[in-house]
Amino acid sequence: MSDHNEAMKQTSVRLPFILAVAATMIMIAALYAQGRVWWCKLGDYGIYVNQAWNSSHTSQHLFDPYSFTHILHGVLFFWLTGLIFSKLSGEWRFFIAIFAEAAWEVFENTNFIIEKYRENTASLDYFGDSILNSAGDLMACAAGFWIAWKLGTWRSLIFFVMVEILLLIWIQDSFLLNILMLIYPLEEVKSWQMGV
Repeated sequence: MSDHNEAMKQTSVRLPFILAVAATMIMIAALYAQGRVWWCKLGDYGIYVNQAWNSSHTSQHLFDPYSFTHILHGVLFFWLTGLIFSKLSGEWRFFIAIFAEAAWEVFENTNFIIEKYRENTASLDYFGDSILNSAGDLMACAAGFWIAWKLGTWRSLIFFVMVEILLLIWIQDSFLLNILMLIYPLEEVKSWQMGV
């Protein structure tokens, strides 16, 4: 009987991770159906590109400076799932975070959101993510969830603020600023980001 209980426990721990992989595969299929390219159109096969603005490489490689904003997505999902689904295990909350991030990646790459980015932010050359960049964003979100899980709520809040400040200094953008500019664009911020 104890072997059966142990097997059931292992299955309940593994199932959220299996479903997270399934959500990732569905995201990839949906992005492919949307006509997203697999990798950088320019044929540069670097894993990471350090350009954040006005570059045909941004959002086309596995990782770029915006990967750090997706780490913060994971931290935020850790907090939100802890508030909303407090009775669920960490593994199931992880699946919810991955599912939500995968859904966002598909929505983010619709013409509606791409045009919003182009109109409201300094990302004038943005034409959507490559499929592998979206996969990298999903990995970054998973890493952010794991970091927040290990740090706990208060230390992950300090981590969140530090990454936001680093991004503002480094690329003149951040997770929170990105949300603001999508919802309520400010010309002063756009000019600052473009160096005008």
